[in-house]
Amino acid sequence: MTLRSVRVVIVLFAWIIVAATSAFTAAPTLSVRTTTTGGGLKLNSANNEKLPETSFGADVVPEGQRPVNEYLDLIRAPLFGWASEETGTKGLVTRLAAVYTVSFIAVCFPISGATFTQDGYLLQQMAASNVGALLLTLFLCIRLYSGWGYVGSRLKSRVIEYEETGWYDGDFEEKTPAERQRDLFLYQSNVEPVVNRLKTVSLAVAALWVASCIGFNAAMNSKPLFDNYDPTMLERLRYDEKLAGKVSEESAGRPTYCDSRYYRAVANGGQGCD
Repeated sequence: MTLRSVRVVIVLFAWIIVAATSAFTAAPTLSVRTTTTGGGLKLNSANNEKLPETSFGADVVPEGQRPVNEYLDLIRAPLFGWASEETGTKGLVTRLAAVYTVSFIAVCFPISGATFTQDGYLLQQMAASNVGALLLTLFLCIRLYSGWGYVGSRLKSRVIEYEETGWYDGDFEEKTPAERQRDLFLYQSNVEPVVNRLKTVSLAVAALWVASCIGFNAAMNSKPLFDNYDPTMLERLRYDEKLAGKVSEESAGRPTYCDSRYYRAVANGGQGCD
């Protein structure tokens, strides 16, 4: 890539990061100021709304391992709020599209550009970048789904599995009827729709990734990458004059190591390539 192309990529990357950050931080934030209600609930105030910081019940369970508290921690964690009911499917897809765009421009396209250095392989470069960007987006979807799914299973369970001090002294506490009703209501209203949304979006992204792999394979078959350093090809060059002519044609009068970063370095910086 030329210096001008690198500058363009950096500018686009910065612009997309700012746009994605603005969209993410547009949601209401929680302040650190807390108050305590008569029922023993700690509340946070933000934009004149009172949101619970912790919940009641299961006093023997460490506070951070109670299912409702785990849910409250989840919605405050970075990225996990992208799939919440307040964000909705449109907001989730918009944020995932921003992640895909940033990954494509700032990560995958430069890497594929260093792989497909010969002229005439723009389609293959775009297809390879698309595979990588969709894979990163799919990984993010799976991470979001696993986090929300874990909290959902904790809310649905009739018992609370917890660790007092470490993995070696685990125990469980059965929920009271009031706690079961509260947790089940919270799951059905706030968690289950998110899990279903993430499952649908993840399957859609996975399908797009499979389609992109098929497209990349088709693009490579339509114009295979000419590898001057394949051992089989180097052996054939010793006796195949037609192949030697093809290599000479592909190199266009330039040393064959010009298309390899490794061999350019071996050749003392690529003399004769510019």
